[in-house]
Amino acid sequence: MESSKCRVGNLGLEKATDYATKNRCKPLDQGETDVPVTTTRANLVLELFDSYYKRVYCFTRKSLAPGAAEDIAQEVFTRLLTVNALEEKTITSSYLIKIADNLIKRRYNKNQRKNRYIESQREEAIRDLRNLKSDEAQWSNTEITKALAMLPSHERDAVRLVICEGLSYEEASASLGVPVSTVNNWKYRGINKLKKHAQETEMKQSA
Repeated sequence: MESSKCRVGNLGLEKATDYATKNRCKPLDQGETDVPVTTTRANLVLELFDSYYKRVYCFTRKSLAPGAAEDIAQEVFTRLLTVNALEEKTITSSYLIKIADNLIKRRYNKNQRKNRYIESQREEAIRDLRNLKSDEAQWSNTEITKALAMLPSHERDAVRLVICEGLSYEEASASLGVPVSTVNNWKYRGINKLKKHAQETEMKQSA
């Protein structure tokens, strides 16, 4: 019985013209070059797709979720459209899996850089939140909770999930049912309102 992890749906390769238009600025890899896509080349890639897609997908599925595995597996074949002298090469499954492996590593490194950036932003926001008052009088957890209650519910939820509970923007996005950019905007506005509230409170207390 075929493994569920390697089950392949009804997937189609992007049209060569669509690929050439949308992916022209992508970094080249594995012998790729900026070459015109001919009908002969497109048909050759389609034949390779029919022969090896399942094997490449099963390889990517070992490391990635189904959706990401499909994306990488299909990109392997669309990238073949720009391989220099493709028609003269003998393309094996090992060659294709090597491309897939490089794409997975590149994706991992990109995600790592993104996660480090998000974490640094979260830590900065936490510092902002805990220093809403002066360094001599930082807010306690109780004061932070009271201040959060003053925010609109969507901004409060964004600050609570990302800052207080430490969720990633992707996790908060899934929890709130909105795009990551919206979560970031809500969190940013919420933090700024809390800062403004802290400044106004200090002014009243020092008056």
